Amino acid sequence: MNKIHAYIESFLRFPNPALADMDAQYRTVERAQPEIGLQVGCFLSLLMEALPARHVLEFGACLGYSTLFLGEAVRRSGGRLTSIESDDEFFRITRENVARAGLEDFVNLVHGDASLIIEELPGPFDLILQDSAKPLYARMLEPCIARLRPRGILAADDALFRPMGIRKEMADPVHEYLERVFADPRLTTTILPIGDGLAISVKREGTGE
Repeated sequence: MNKIHAYIESFLRFPNPALADMDAQYRTVERAQPEIGLQVGCFLSLLMEALPARHVLEFGACLGYSTLFLGEAVRRSGGRLTSIESDDEFFRITRENVARAGLEDFVNLVHGDASLIIEELPGPFDLILQDSAKPLYARMLEPCIARLRPRGILAADDALFRPMGIRKEMADPVHEYLERVFADPRLTTTILPIGDGLAISVKREGTGE
């Protein structure tokens, strides 16, 4: 961590104490992808407070690091998070971590394929976090936009995979997603260089789907 990131993170705090030891869990569980990180988690929490976000959707819980950030934010707003994870082991661990964090009443964990489950969710959602398998990013864009309320936020993690030199099978689908969201007239989009890159898209008023 460079000096700038260390300085920023010296001011940040975990909103739920259960998050404090999750770095170690991500390092020890085989196949677990890196978590979104403290800066991204705190930024998403800030966005949710500003909206405010009461109906939130997450694709790709992994072990539940982002789930706990989002779940704590909806607890404060009086809302609810729906989090979808397809992997059996990751789903089990996330469920345990949500219970340990005391967020069971605010988080609805769903086990299955995000690209199929989203078709069953009516929305609208105030905020959607896309952190599923990277080939699903572009494929799920249309149903995400359709279920996002006007002025709602679509956030996509790992937006800087290509310039970071991440392997093509993961970086190229994210790049395709970015090309689409930046070109879509229904969205206003930018990329923040925090974590592995966070793409933020706001759905414009009067765009329908």
